[in-house]
Amino acid sequence: MPLAAPNKVRVQMRKPSICALCDDASIGNAAELLHSFFQESGFPGDRASISANLRFMLADPNHWAAAAYESGKMIGVATVTTMLYVEWGRLGEVGDLYVVPEARKGGIARALVEAALAWCSDHGCSAVSVVVTERGEKEDGLGMFYDRLGFAATGRRLYSRLLKK
Repeated sequence: MPLAAPNKVRVQMRKPSICALCDDASIGNAAELLHSFFQESGFPGDRASISANLRFMLADPNHWAAAAYESGKMIGVATVTTMLYVEWGRLGEVGDLYVVPEARKGGIARALVEAALAWCSDHGCSAVSVVVTERGEKEDGLGMFYDRLGFAATGRRLYSRLLKK
């Protein structure tokens, strides 16, 4: 008896519209998506703080954010920060990447990362990094996602300390 072919899952790649955030409405919508991302990921952050921080970030020309749209609806967001290092010169970092659950597995995140890479290249970055959390690796396989996009693990570990205000 011949073996049945394994079930193949077809992923339909989408061509979303990617637009830099530049007006109050898009920034407000992106802040809502980022709040959803933080809630889903267990990160702290209330809506007002996220919105204020996003607006503050976008007022600086060394930072960037964009949204993915499909049929006029915002379905994803990415943020990029750049920093100056002795070893790298200007380094870009994809700080946030979020796609609404119903639009995942369709190429939206890839399109946002590719737009982020292009922006970083156009703004003098020598490299782009991304932090993958333990949760992001375990639940979403983000290491493999970024591997497929040409990123490589560096072996560095990130440590942070909150400062008193």
